[in-house]
Amino acid sequence: MKKMQRIFSGYIKSHGYAIALAALTFGCIFASDVSLTDELRQVRSLDDIPDGIATIDRPNHHHRLDAISSSKTTYFRMRPLGQLIFSLVWVLAGMIFLIGLLFNKKETIFPFATIFAIDWCVILIQHLTKLERRGFQEVMLSAETAVLVVIPVYVGFTLAVLYKLFDSRQTQAESANSDDLESGHKPVKFTLGDEFDDSWIS
Repeated sequence: MKKMQRIFSGYIKSHGYAIALAALTFGCIFASDVSLTDELRQVRSLDDIPDGIATIDRPNHHHRLDAISSSKTTYFRMRPLGQLIFSLVWVLAGMIFLIGLLFNKKETIFPFATIFAIDWCVILIQHLTKLERRGFQEVMLSAETAVLVVIPVYVGFTLAVLYKLFDSRQTQAESANSDDLESGHKPVKFTLGDEFDDSWIS
């Protein structure tokens, strides 16, 4: 029975490690991608373009202005600043969750679960806004909807089982410590040799 429990706990923790490493990997990739993009620098440099270059490259200049004005209506999660904020928070939450997996701390699950729930709700709202341009059946039967349903179930189930596992281990450790303390306070009876037999007196 104990062997099966060790196998099950190892299996669940391996899924936790996979989730934490995925959060760290994709968070670093998206953060580096946003930091390397020159979109923000293009926006800042539009006012610094010389007049001669602006007159020569007038169509491209208008194209950039249209792209910038359209980016203002882009959903916050897909903007460079929003993408950078979410990526850095994902990296931080993934590191905390990874440390919690190493030391079996149930409290470290809450930051990861919180950012996952927030980001999932933001992406879900963005996905539902597609109903304005696409049909309800087309959106509901798309691959994006399937991913939005499968991933929360998988991650949520893994986090819930890990929380129960860490909670049970912490409870067992606390009960073992309390037993050791109680045994330490118990009086110790010392005897030298065999006990004295006083039955012959009566």
